[in-house]
Amino acid sequence: MEKGEGMESTTYKTTRVKLSMGEKVNYAVSEFGYNAIYIWISAFMTIFCTDYIGVPAAMVSVLLLLVRVFDAINDPMIGSLADRTRSKWGRYKPWVAIGGTVMSLLIIALFAAQPGWSTTFKIAYVWVVYILITVASTCCNMPYGALNGVLTSDTEERSKVSGVRMVFAQIGSNFTSLVAASLILFFSGTNGTENTAQGYLGAVVVTVVIGLPTILWSAVKSKERVLPPPEQMEKGNTIPMKTQLKCLFGNKYAIISMLGQFMCGFLSYGRFAIMSYYFTYVSGDFTLYSITGTVGIITGILGPGLLCPWLYRVFRHKGRAIGAGFGLTALTFIPMFLFDAHGIWFWVFYALSNLFMCAAGALRYSCDGDNVDFAEYKYGVRCDGFLSSFISLMLKAGGAVGPAVFLGLLGMFGYVPGGVQNATVLTLLNMGMSIIPAVLSGIAALAFLAFYDMDEKKHSTIITELEKRRGITAE
Repeated sequence: MEKGEGMESTTYKTTRVKLSMGEKVNYAVSEFGYNAIYIWISAFMTIFCTDYIGVPAAMVSVLLLLVRVFDAINDPMIGSLADRTRSKWGRYKPWVAIGGTVMSLLIIALFAAQPGWSTTFKIAYVWVVYILITVASTCCNMPYGALNGVLTSDTEERSKVSGVRMVFAQIGSNFTSLVAASLILFFSGTNGTENTAQGYLGAVVVTVVIGLPTILWSAVKSKERVLPPPEQMEKGNTIPMKTQLKCLFGNKYAIISMLGQFMCGFLSYGRFAIMSYYFTYVSGDFTLYSITGTVGIITGILGPGLLCPWLYRVFRHKGRAIGAGFGLTALTFIPMFLFDAHGIWFWVFYALSNLFMCAAGALRYSCDGDNVDFAEYKYGVRCDGFLSSFISLMLKAGGAVGPAVFLGLLGMFGYVPGGVQNATVLTLLNMGMSIIPAVLSGIAALAFLAFYDMDEKKHSTIITELEKRRGITAE
């Protein structure tokens, strides 16, 4: 097939390529910037709104839940639009660059809210800006997830690039965790005595200045190799919604991946929101929060970088490898309930749980391209963006539903912003750091072990058939 209008290349050749470390880094570095910036929403937005600008906790809880409903419509629409994009830069890269830039500026705008505004205006402002952040985040992160599957069709290479991706994701989010407390205090102008809304704004601006260039770098440097089938490339051709839904709901691997991504969202983002309250009220020392950054960076490198590829080599089967990772995560979360954060054993089990969680999460990301391959094999169309949109949705859902439910429960059982908390509230916060994540990890482990049965041999058969349909012969 000759080069077509608006595409980088429509000449079909084998996509089972080995990626250089440089190309893996070029793609993965975006996760540093995205996570370093977005963690201000997932980890700090709730406590910023309730404790520093005076938005009622109940209103924040309702907002988080309603936006997830909005996402259920917003994400698939953007996914379909990304799949239909035809540009000389590719289908997904323009979305990453524009979405990442707009998201970053809107997060600065959110943390520019002032405690002196009227309650009605503060509520309206937070609601509008947060909804816009959600849209921009989807425009960036969902196509970025689709991009993961079109770098190569080699399933082992996908697991490797996902490992590098998760290394940068963990470095990004834990970088912010490491410096957040110090930056907030520095910009608060209180000589290190207390946090202020102005302190949060200054810290967010610094993070955006550091993180946004990495998102743009990835959008420019990544290469889209896996193209849709020839008939799908024809100008004006679209995929019927009915067919897209078949690719999702008729694809058990995508369904299991959605469940796993919900768990990853709760464990990676949802728990971050709980941590702010945990270290403030359960441990009574918010400065301990910075330790999570140090531990997270170390385990965030070792988990995806070393443990992830090791698990894959042991099992040569992503379902079993992911199930083992989530199972070990569950076992190491439970003891955290018994120990105080001022002691060493809390941090030992925190580090182990983060190590196994990062490895399982990296392997789970590597499934996305394989799931799209299976959908194309079964239904004849390729919709990386549409399937990735639901993966993106479930990640954000896990990161929002958990904190929303906890905020509701905290309010129900007498949470006092900035005050002394009762025993029930403290127990809920402790369970949110340990027992509940353990249960969710266990459910994810069982799902992947029982139902995700695509091994290397099965995936290789699928790729061989897809290449045959494109007229590609073995090189």
